[in-house]
Amino acid sequence: MPHPFPLFSLPYLPLKQVLDNFGAHAILCLSLCSLRSKRIAVSYRGSSKNVKLQLHFGFKNCLSYMEGFHLYWLLSVENRSELLSVDRNLDTVKIGNFCNIPVETGKLGLSTYWEDCMVGITEIGDYAREVFNQDIYEVVIGEKKPDDVYERAAEYVTKSQKSIHSLFCDFKPEIDNDLDFILENFNYTERLALDVNPPPEYCPAKPPNFNVDHLYILFSFWIKQDHLLTMNCKYIALQDSTLSSKDLNVFLKHFMNGGCSQLKEFNVTVDESIEYEVALNDVEFVERERDVATVYVDEEEQHRTISGGYDTKRPNDNAKVTILNYSKCFLMFVWPDFAGNFY
Repeated sequence: MPHPFPLFSLPYLPLKQVLDNFGAHAILCLSLCSLRSKRIAVSYRGSSKNVKLQLHFGFKNCLSYMEGFHLYWLLSVENRSELLSVDRNLDTVKIGNFCNIPVETGKLGLSTYWEDCMVGITEIGDYAREVFNQDIYEVVIGEKKPDDVYERAAEYVTKSQKSIHSLFCDFKPEIDNDLDFILENFNYTERLALDVNPPPEYCPAKPPNFNVDHLYILFSFWIKQDHLLTMNCKYIALQDSTLSSKDLNVFLKHFMNGGCSQLKEFNVTVDESIEYEVALNDVEFVERERDVATVYVDEEEQHRTISGGYDTKRPNDNAKVTILNYSKCFLMFVWPDFAGNFY
């Protein structure tokens, strides 16, 4: 029988199907509305939670997430003193053990206001872990504000989840051991990205953990031959490197003998021109014609056209390796590529 009011005769949709179309930001907002809505958000399992959570410490204290290769902001932490000079009434929410936290829409998602920003960002980290039913994927370390931010961030990660998949650092060290402290006190398991320019004389106090899938070091002048030989990564990118052609040769032989066995791409930029007769010394190779092009599909599904350079094989498994002979960039690809192409 037709409904007497067709406008109100809506099709039934299971709650999960509705929440699948919410997205991560709406799921978080739903959780803040009431205890009941929070229970719904926490119990939901579906595509709106298929994200990688990031927690930012330092200059920006905020929560974001990665979906594919795109970044989206969720919550930011601001100092409550910023509200004193502005006469406005804000809605308040409960986050973790803290009630009556002022909240409003801001530039980085929802802005929340706290007496202590470090308390705020750690409470938000725990809250996000509860709502999204997953650990924080990546910690981002920014400028040293407040002075103990690195210590408190490391303490939070250790106590809350023991390790993180990814660590990204983007700051200017104030003292020599700032970078040492971070490398020694964060247990990162998959990815390390450093956009940190330490003093010219910097040398790590202890060997860093380079047993990760992805390693990116922007100011890598401090990376020496012995550091290279400890790397076991799929992807290595070193910029502003001081490695010599001899150092590259030592690493290449190390790889050919089974070291860094999971390597797919090795990318090193240097200040001085590379001597390829030195870098390839004692390595059997075939020079590629410039007009012969091959497409390599990388992890981000980008198609990289390769022409020229040298081909060689790793003896233990016959994996083909292509080395491009740029003047100041040593670029090496290992086949098969990420699409399974064998050359």
